[in-house]
Amino acid sequence: MPFSLPRPLSHSSISLFQDCPQKYKFKYVDKIPEKPRHFFSFGQSVHSALEFLYAVQAPPPPTLEALLACYQERWVSAGYRDGDQEAQYFEDGKRILAAYYRKHAKDFAVPLFVEYGFTLEVEGVPVTGKVDRVDALADGRLAILDYKTGKALAASRVERDAQLTMYQLACERLLGRTVARLSFYHLPSLKEQVVERHSTELVETLTKRIVSTAERISAGRFKPTPSEAVCRWCDYKPLCPVYGGAGAGAVEQPDQELSEGIDELGELLSRAEALKKRLLATMEEKGYARAFGRRFEVVRSAARRWEFSDKKKVLELLSKAGLYERVLAPSAPKVEALMSDVTVSDSVRARLAEYGAPVTTPDLKVKPL
Repeated sequence: MPFSLPRPLSHSSISLFQDCPQKYKFKYVDKIPEKPRHFFSFGQSVHSALEFLYAVQAPPPPTLEALLACYQERWVSAGYRDGDQEAQYFEDGKRILAAYYRKHAKDFAVPLFVEYGFTLEVEGVPVTGKVDRVDALADGRLAILDYKTGKALAASRVERDAQLTMYQLACERLLGRTVARLSFYHLPSLKEQVVERHSTELVETLTKRIVSTAERISAGRFKPTPSEAVCRWCDYKPLCPVYGGAGAGAVEQPDQELSEGIDELGELLSRAEALKKRLLATMEEKGYARAFGRRFEVVRSAARRWEFSDKKKVLELLSKAGLYERVLAPSAPKVEALMSDVTVSDSVRARLAEYGAPVTTPDLKVKPL
């Protein structure tokens, strides 16, 4: 039967539909974009740098300096909470890439494919995807590798993961070679999980899932399937009928007047922020705490907080002092609260101060006269 799909299916879109058909509809049928996520941007940045590393025609690989320069040039900034979070992730990425390079530069080999994009039909369903790396083994068979930049993976996941099964199916059909092994490479830990090719049973299960998903999409079956795990961070919650939303019609493209107003507001806010920084700099230079216009006055203030550059040392100290459960993570506000807590020993508070530094953020309040 012919299928009516808004776009070819992929591992991620199939997973999204299985999580919640309504969410799939919002994203791919109604074409309502989700907010950018920092972990996607981070993964894209690191993957892009590794693509550069393996894109050479023959050994040797690019230098580490060239790799890190490429990483900086291709860095994706979208989705981070603020500049501090982005800077922390950027440094984490540099550390990961440098460690990966030191481990693998000596046995560097040019892959058969890097970022191998594929499109094929599975039982009449268009399917697309991209494999991080495909290596040709000495016996002519293939090894498929998928990089991961997030949390450590369960050891058993690689054995039955549908994404790897899809990659195996695509590579064997399009490249005409047998896949010998599949692997996840967890970049933060430099650990690789490797298994032999997935069974025919897993390929058949994936094929059925692809066809079933295509049939339900073609039939317009987008009933929401709410759950705490899926709904908690969903960008579409205000639109979702489960939560009283009006559906995609609630975010129709605005008319010209509204569109122009949105752009004007954005430009005004941007100009106001730039003007605020300029006024703060002038007042600080002249030593003014207050300044007056004809209709408004401004008051300069400063918020003081601590920043901790070496979170690992902070965690180690808190663990030894029995305070880790008080913060659960080296979150600066929670650690700072410990530094003013008289029940915490003076020596621990002093050492925490060694790992951080107070940062003063100037602010300007505008009030009518």
